[in-house]
Amino acid sequence: MTLPPSRRPTLRDVALAAEVSFKTVSRVVNREDNVSPELVRRVESAIATLGYRPDDRARHLRQGGSSSGAIGFVLVDVANPFFSSILRGIEDVARKMGCLVLSGSSDGDPVRQDQLIQAFIDRRVDGLIVVPADGESSVLEHELLRGTPVVFLDLEPKQHNVDLVRSDHFGGAVRATQHLLDHGHGDIAFFGDATKVYSAGLRLNGFIATMTAAGLAVNEHRIVTGHFEPDSWYELAVRYLMGPSRPTAIFSAQNFVTVGVTQALHQLGVQHSIAQIGFDDVDLASVVTPGITVVPQHPSELGRRAAEMLFSRLGDRGRPMMRDIIESPIIVRGSGEILGPLP
Repeated sequence: MTLPPSRRPTLRDVALAAEVSFKTVSRVVNREDNVSPELVRRVESAIATLGYRPDDRARHLRQGGSSSGAIGFVLVDVANPFFSSILRGIEDVARKMGCLVLSGSSDGDPVRQDQLIQAFIDRRVDGLIVVPADGESSVLEHELLRGTPVVFLDLEPKQHNVDLVRSDHFGGAVRATQHLLDHGHGDIAFFGDATKVYSAGLRLNGFIATMTAAGLAVNEHRIVTGHFEPDSWYELAVRYLMGPSRPTAIFSAQNFVTVGVTQALHQLGVQHSIAQIGFDDVDLASVVTPGITVVPQHPSELGRRAAEMLFSRLGDRGRPMMRDIIESPIIVRGSGEILGPLP
């Protein structure tokens, strides 16, 4: 018996190939008793020949099971190493729990986010880890009301009574800015993502708060924010640094921003005279000269903690909501330690 290559074999196909009843095949697949060894052999031979694989989701539905053995992860962009490292941390925990991870990129679009959440729910995932997009989400709100286990990651939603894992965006920005101040810089430029992004807004607020506390005015010209393609940050930074007034230091508050600013500093030959500190670690940060000083986030650890929090919720639906805010010390490599101008 041969099947079209585009069609998956069914139990009825197995029954036909083995020349037994559908009920007999079902008993063999479910390892029930009262099936003769000869019939078991014929059914298993037909399964091997046809390449039949059971539909676990359908079996769970038939048996009334509530667990699909899968969780869903809605991230922003899997092409960003930050999010791919988070995914790996989630997978490491899920694998130990015998669970699969379904993932998809929302690109920060709330409509795409809702489509992904609905697709995962339709596949009966046991729970969700979500990096929320900006804007309202009726699908997410509905699932929260239904009691679907959800852990929010990296960005804090408007619903504050939820399980949450994220970095200390405000505190990290305070430490980064103070580090530059401590090395004699008062004219500091801030380069960061669009402030409508929750983490980006907190980082800008931390920068402004630290400058203000030091008695320094924050010049609007020294704040450069927006949502740009990764490669665009290099061109933007070059144009900015070729302008009439250069800062003595730059706080680049996102990994793609840091890469673009670093490229611009090296292109203009000012990497040894303009200090730089980044938020998020980046590849090759310790290879360039000077090495890039950063406030790291440890994305794989964020993913691990989010997954552990989700499985904790699945094991105890009634436990109190948890908030895990992760602080990270500055990694000193040289770029953030370039001294500012003498008074």
